[in-house]
Amino acid sequence: MRLVDFLDQSLALSGCQSDASALHPDEKGRSDPGVGFYDLDNDHFLSYQEMVNASIQLAAVLRRKGVKPQDVIATYAPNSVAAYCCIFAISRIGAVWLPLNVKNTLDANLRLIDKAGVSVMFLHESIAAKYPELINHFGEEQSIFLDGQHIAGLAFSSLVQELVPDVGIVDLDGFTDSFTDSSIDKNSTVSLLSTGGTTGDSKLAEWSSLTWKTISDIQQELMPAPDIPSCYLVSAPMSHAAGMASFVPILQGASIIVMDGMVPERLLSVIESYRITHLFLPPTAIYMLLAHENIKRYDYSSLRYFWYAAAPMSVEKLKEAIEIFGPVMVQTYGQAEAPMSCTFLSADDHLLALKTNNPSILRSCGKVAPYVELAILDDEGNQLSEDQEGEIAVKGNLLMKGYCKNPEATAAIREKGWQRTGDIGVMDKDGYLAIVDRKRDMIITGGFNVYPSEIEQLIWGMPAIKDCAVIGVPDDKWGEQVTAIVELKNPDSVPDEQGIIQYCKNKLGSVKAPKQVLFWDELPRSPVGKVLKKEIRKVFWDEQNRNI
Repeated sequence: MRLVDFLDQSLALSGCQSDASALHPDEKGRSDPGVGFYDLDNDHFLSYQEMVNASIQLAAVLRRKGVKPQDVIATYAPNSVAAYCCIFAISRIGAVWLPLNVKNTLDANLRLIDKAGVSVMFLHESIAAKYPELINHFGEEQSIFLDGQHIAGLAFSSLVQELVPDVGIVDLDGFTDSFTDSSIDKNSTVSLLSTGGTTGDSKLAEWSSLTWKTISDIQQELMPAPDIPSCYLVSAPMSHAAGMASFVPILQGASIIVMDGMVPERLLSVIESYRITHLFLPPTAIYMLLAHENIKRYDYSSLRYFWYAAAPMSVEKLKEAIEIFGPVMVQTYGQAEAPMSCTFLSADDHLLALKTNNPSILRSCGKVAPYVELAILDDEGNQLSEDQEGEIAVKGNLLMKGYCKNPEATAAIREKGWQRTGDIGVMDKDGYLAIVDRKRDMIITGGFNVYPSEIEQLIWGMPAIKDCAVIGVPDDKWGEQVTAIVELKNPDSVPDEQGIIQYCKNKLGSVKAPKQVLFWDELPRSPVGKVLKKEIRKVFWDEQNRNI
């Protein structure tokens, strides 16, 4: 399945979706023009047909640049409706989409550009102005520029017009029905996604047509279209999960509301004014919402799927989110190598946990998703029984084809038909999977294995704590000393360090309790909001001649 198929096969174009054209006011109090793509920062609206037209025109521009099927085309732009136009154009011509996160460092994105062998890039004018060396590295001739009003020198008013040979909007030499040909080999690469690099340099995972078809099948089964007009809000970077999760709502005929960045009060007001039904945010962004003083001012009754993923979430903060937003929280577990939905924790599962006072369900990431096989393996590749900790491994058509141009790295994580995730997990008797920790995050102190996530869950639950990270720091006696790095909600109100240590000791015992608690103004985070433990470790380990 190509990305453009989500658009071309959308129920919004066939008119088969439920009453999705019902009007609702936008954030300026105006009535909206119906179902389509709303850009809140650039004040644009495109209907579904206009998005089709724009993607065809931009596909023609790519063809004039000499782009061929399976060439890699990057988008380097903030969240916008214009970015969607570019993505669908890339897919329509059969090229491979590489999304670049604008919050990455330039060096990180240049490495991804070089790894992927990008041939053409859709580049936002603001980024080109900020990084003139980017053009020197990549070349102006292979860059297609966009801003809030134009793409490739074409105004939106021109782009959205139907493409016919005598209009003269673009050169139509060589234009054929191939722009709308949905035939594609299931193993053809559709997109590349950075693995994030929170513990090392990023790789690029290749998602095939079959991968995307499986993503679609799983998401539609687990999150069917809601009982009211669908509205998906894109606020987190669309170059990552928030954008990837939007394609199934597009297929289902949802309106797509796009804003660049997560400003808490604005996001909360947009949920109310646009009657948002779908929202994807990482836990750190949810923590920011929950900490906002006006969190209870707005109406969130339209929400049907408040989707969180990408990192573990505090159980106490999750309970608070359910109280504020309603019984709409859903969680998935996945990674770039096994994208989006290997498991699913439904809204009903959240309610079951609360009704039965079973926090272990909330600490889990749900049950195995349809069309996915999942097992817990030991180091020798043997499958473990329930309640035994081991490495999570997955099978199925959801998996990436492999790491781009890196068969050795692909082979290193595959064994006997399973793909290892690098995550330690445990499955309970009811089929709920709990992520214990990243395998490489385990602390070895005095010969004992300690998983930081268990300690982080405790500290997250403390009222004064905004976020925390637990790592092992070098210690001559114990090898590694368990240390908590804490970010406070209010830096002027610092809790007692010994009180935190004693609380953890009472709950977990002396081995797992942190030996010190350090208060930092802000934890280092990746462009998608994950705490970067590798950057925290550098502070303590860079002068050492060992890593554990």
